[in-house]
Amino acid sequence: MAKTKKIMIGYLCFIILSSAISISAYASDSVIKLKYGSYAPSGIIDAPILWYFDEVSKRSGSTIKIETYFGSTLAKPQDCLGAIGYRVYDVGWVTPVFTADKIPLATMATSTPIVAQSLKACIFGADNLVRSFQPAAEEYVKADVKFLFHTGVWQYQLISNKPVKSLDDIKGLRVRTFGYLSKAWAGLGGNPVSIPIPDIYPSLQKGILDAVLTQPVSMHHSLRLTEIAKNYTKVNFGCLPTPVLMNLATYNALPENVRKVMEDLALEMPDQVDRIITQAEQEALKAMRENGIGMFELSEADQSRIKEQSKNITKIVVDDLTAKNVIHAQKAMDIYLDSINKIAP
Repeated sequence: MAKTKKIMIGYLCFIILSSAISISAYASDSVIKLKYGSYAPSGIIDAPILWYFDEVSKRSGSTIKIETYFGSTLAKPQDCLGAIGYRVYDVGWVTPVFTADKIPLATMATSTPIVAQSLKACIFGADNLVRSFQPAAEEYVKADVKFLFHTGVWQYQLISNKPVKSLDDIKGLRVRTFGYLSKAWAGLGGNPVSIPIPDIYPSLQKGILDAVLTQPVSMHHSLRLTEIAKNYTKVNFGCLPTPVLMNLATYNALPENVRKVMEDLALEMPDQVDRIITQAEQEALKAMRENGIGMFELSEADQSRIKEQSKNITKIVVDDLTAKNVIHAQKAMDIYLDSINKIAP
């Protein structure tokens, strides 16, 4: 135990020392170098973040160079929040459900994608929750990270190895999904299965899975899922906001003019994220049609059933968090939903 404690102290000292050296370089070096980490493969979710820093560089007149590390090179999903806080890397996005004990209010928006049919609306709502509700903002500060904005993912849709033309067709299908979304899917009669992203392709190939409720559309291409599952059903299971964070000490060490540009540009990001991701997803959809993938849409009656599930999920999330003594759960959900409704189409 004593040996393990010494190793941990030594590791933390190394991180602090390397951070101090790197941060002090900002004052003397015209080039700002940042490490960007993600547990997932490089994808469309990263594009708005990389665009953001490129735009900050242009507007501030400072050269910002991003060194990217994808596919859990630096941290696994459950370690990403801590990795940014300890400055294993400087900036990245996290999935709050993996560290719900540290940032429980951040899970509100990312656990309920089914409630937001507009990517811009869900990102605006999630941003506004952090910026207008102090308990939500304090979660990030306590984790030693600076909240910047939310990136996001387009509509959750279904890709399957046989046609799914109605909700009646999902009964018995083994469908990959996760978290509270699994409860919504089960509520419609589906059979949710939890499988890590890297295992989706072989699981479809071996028949362990019949379908994937996933996002974005471009992921189907990058993971080569359409080699096996050649049917796409537009189920509109909602959009998902994902928080983009920076190590707090790294942020505070940046030049004042750079921080000002970052803050101003962050307010534009609901529009920019929507623009960047929607364009990419529409191109991916076009490619799927051209490649002969079967394309299906659910009836209005089925869509109404899915919308009803959104009410169930928000209540489940609030009740679960309240049971865990997250005293601001209902207030946070109300702020998020009200914000969405202000700009939802």
